[in-house]
Amino acid sequence: MIKRTSKVKMILVVLTSLLLISCKNDNDAHDHSNISTITITPKEVPTRGVSGYVLRPAQQLELIAVAENRDNTTQDITKHVTWHSTVPEVAKTNGSSVVGVDIGETDISARYNGIESSDSIHIKVAYGKIKNLRITPAITSISKMLPVQLNLTGIFRDHTTANISTRRWSSSNEDVASVSITGLVTPKKVGETTITARKGRKKATAKIIVTDAKLEKIAIFPINAFGVMNDRVMAPVGKKTHLMAIGTLSDHTTLKLNSSVTWKSEDEQIAIVSNQGEITPKKMGKINITATKDGISETLKFEVIHAKIAKIMIEPDNKIETPLGREIELTVSGILTDGRKVGNLATHIRLLPTNAATMRYEIGKPPVLVPVTPGEATVTATVDGHIATSSITITPEVLERIIITPEKPSVPLYGTIQLTAKGVFSNSNEPKDITNVAWDTTSRFGIVALDNKGKVTLLKDGDTNIIATKNSIQSTVTITSEDKLASISFPRKGYYIEKGKSGKPLEVIGTTQSGKQILLPNSSLKFHSNDSKVASVINGRITNPRQGSVTITAIYELWSDKGRKLLRAQMRFTCIEHVYSVTCRIPRPSR
Repeated sequence: MIKRTSKVKMILVVLTSLLLISCKNDNDAHDHSNISTITITPKEVPTRGVSGYVLRPAQQLELIAVAENRDNTTQDITKHVTWHSTVPEVAKTNGSSVVGVDIGETDISARYNGIESSDSIHIKVAYGKIKNLRITPAITSISKMLPVQLNLTGIFRDHTTANISTRRWSSSNEDVASVSITGLVTPKKVGETTITARKGRKKATAKIIVTDAKLEKIAIFPINAFGVMNDRVMAPVGKKTHLMAIGTLSDHTTLKLNSSVTWKSEDEQIAIVSNQGEITPKKMGKINITATKDGISETLKFEVIHAKIAKIMIEPDNKIETPLGREIELTVSGILTDGRKVGNLATHIRLLPTNAATMRYEIGKPPVLVPVTPGEATVTATVDGHIATSSITITPEVLERIIITPEKPSVPLYGTIQLTAKGVFSNSNEPKDITNVAWDTTSRFGIVALDNKGKVTLLKDGDTNIIATKNSIQSTVTITSEDKLASISFPRKGYYIEKGKSGKPLEVIGTTQSGKQILLPNSSLKFHSNDSKVASVINGRITNPRQGSVTITAIYELWSDKGRKLLRAQMRFTCIEHVYSVTCRIPRPSR
């Protein structure tokens, strides 16, 4: 037990040292706020194919990311970029390494602070032409109680190697050991056998010696422990911990037992453990984790502590764009090891040197970024060793609001008014003159005439909205009639019309609510004849009159927020036909 404890402590010391070195490297990071472009290249060139770089399954390609700054200097940012594979099922990224997974093609790119690499690397995963095969391990001695996994390696003509798969495995002595189609050797009795793997016309062999060695003890080692205190491994809620089980046999050989032991958690409400020895903490508490095989057991003390911060981020986003005059309140949020999000973490947000912005700090309030001039800025925050960075782009001032004057315009019928539009921008509350304003109206009934300069003429009595638009910003005012029509009437008593011709235009007078009278244009009216055989009205004129009586109706459409209202005027004409003309008059009332 003393030796096992010493090993656990030694492993944790090494892991802690690596973590501290990693944190130090992050804290010593250079200022990356002036990056203009990012270029990625392979560290070493593998087999080059027609369409890019060729990898074998499980083969790795190390990449380098180089940033070019605005001052034409360059810097290595390999450790700071985020790598991306378009088809991770073909090749996945592991830090700055690309690992071949399966046959196919993919593209690898890098991103940092919202800047995408200027190009991508095309990766093709293929087997190539096999020169030879090799089984590992080539010679192995195993206990008849424990299976062993063999791996097949392809040696290609370009001198590269990769693990490859085959279903053609065989054993020369099935009584001693059998082999599955995946290369798993299952011992049966003491003896020797030869395992053969074939791929195409190539083959490789391995010698398996089965002994009667027995498992004597098991040791458990934490791979990524959060901490150890009093021989107890600790992990926060939600932070997975990987365990490794090492078995020692009677012949003093050791081997990894992770998948062949039975893992058990003393209390699965506190933490569960998978068949591979992966612990998932669920709630705070202390338990024992046990690994058992062939009657041999070993126990690890495990404690689940409260959730810790797993990562942090600067809100509102890791890439922010804001115009001059629009300040941004910045906060820091965190994701805990149990997946919960916490906000407004107490920390100092630092602005890296830049001329584009400044920071304003007030006690008890979140810090505020104040744009100064168009450009780029970067802010950083650190909480419990976790670092977050946010890139901010400051753009020129933008239009935020349009003010139309006059604000409540009213126009007499057939009157004209000039509207003007001024803009309020992000960096000032003082309205400024703006150009290229698009003017439009919501009227579908021709109530107003509107030109592209904002000049409005009221053609029909009613209300309508006028809209001014610029850069997707809109403002609306309502044009109202200054003195609405109350009624309409025919002022003339008769019409003289030459045969075969049209008479003079019919005259219709509109009387407003204040008593003012206006001669209405016929274009704003609709006319109706109750007997078109006697007379009809075309374009506001009596046409083709004949002997008889007819009623002419004038209709005016009046629009308001309550809808449409019709004003009507009627006149009964008696038309008398002469030799060369027709006279249409209002009949005298009978006495």
